[in-house]
Amino acid sequence: MLRRSAIRGASWGLLGQGIQVLLGFGGLLVLSRLLDERDFGLAGMVFVVCGMAGVAADWGMHVVCVQRREVDADHAARIALSAGAACALLVALGAPLLARVFGEPEALTPLLRTGALLLLFSGAAAVPRARLARGLRFRTLVSLDVAIALAAFALRILLAESGFGAWALVLGDICAALGGTAAAWLLAGRSGTGTDRDLARDGARIVGTRAADACFLQADRFFVGSFLGAGALGFYGFAIQHTLGPLRRVTQVAEQVALPIFSRLQTNRAALARAYLGLTRTFALLVIPSAVLGWFLAPTLVGALYPDRWLAAVPAMRALCIAAACAGVNSDPGLVWLALGRMRMRLGWAIANLGAILILLPAGLGFGVVGVAYALALRSLAAAVAGQIVTRRVAGVAHGAYLRALVPGLVVAGLIASLAAIL
Repeated sequence: MLRRSAIRGASWGLLGQGIQVLLGFGGLLVLSRLLDERDFGLAGMVFVVCGMAGVAADWGMHVVCVQRREVDADHAARIALSAGAACALLVALGAPLLARVFGEPEALTPLLRTGALLLLFSGAAAVPRARLARGLRFRTLVSLDVAIALAAFALRILLAESGFGAWALVLGDICAALGGTAAAWLLAGRSGTGTDRDLARDGARIVGTRAADACFLQADRFFVGSFLGAGALGFYGFAIQHTLGPLRRVTQVAEQVALPIFSRLQTNRAALARAYLGLTRTFALLVIPSAVLGWFLAPTLVGALYPDRWLAAVPAMRALCIAAACAGVNSDPGLVWLALGRMRMRLGWAIANLGAILILLPAGLGFGVVGVAYALALRSLAAAVAGQIVTRRVAGVAHGAYLRALVPGLVVAGLIASLAAIL
């Protein structure tokens, strides 16, 4: 039963993420002609700040409600909504200072104050989405995410054509998030009342983990935006969207499907190990060949689809393809640790990732956005090795079985590279 649910969930998740990737690329094709790199950079700064503050926007209630068997959902919803409101207020109040950090006090301050609404909606939607995931209602979640992406796609283009500039990207996402939050509550239905109300402590550990993860994920954009400017961040964000952007969408599918499945297998270590190896096999088969293909096709695709000024992003795109390929051999072992309730271990992993990237980024920054991209690649390679060592200890996933799970993806990637070299 769980195997069928996992297959159905992964299929729906990949379909939904595929649609969202196509919408993202289609929107970028249009928006790259309506907006300049500064507009993208300013909006990117808003999303960096909201991404950082968003780690506490639901106080970890989404993960807690998925991982635990019995939760007082109403109590969790109150915690999540309060956290989202607090985060939104802090960003709105701190907008002038944050804008000065980025060197854009006039243009960025009002954007940040408005973009803070994203945090409020994130907190409000967390618990109903968790209940849908815990109930293995993956088709409903995917349909909701696709609807949100469609709304954002249409609104961004409409506002950009109307001359809103960077505001088009921020307002489009806010309106789509508002609709998505309302729909999540309607689809989840009335919540039941469980017996487990001891949520804040584990929520705090989840927030700590997310804080370190978010600092790690946003550190590159923060460094580029702060030291190299909005234009450089626009090019770097363009490169991210075409490389690590799709990878992160595949990772979202893994988190959305795997965490509920793994949580139900937490008392059966052998079955949990088999499920993780299946995830590794699928993840590697999807990500590694795609990264290799992206390396070879980047100059051709950018030259054919976008205005010539975006060709400057190609070297960074190629470097980020290496980072994506390295990440493809590491199918988020932290999901196993969370399913087993190892919150402290997951927090330690996040802190180690952050420490590694803060050491590597300053060195890469001297070589511009390409150097930053290669710093990410080096960190991804180290994480792939370390992650498997820890997972073997926690869940008993043998190194040999793990390496065999990578073989299909590596073989396909090798064939693609050989064909590209010949052509």
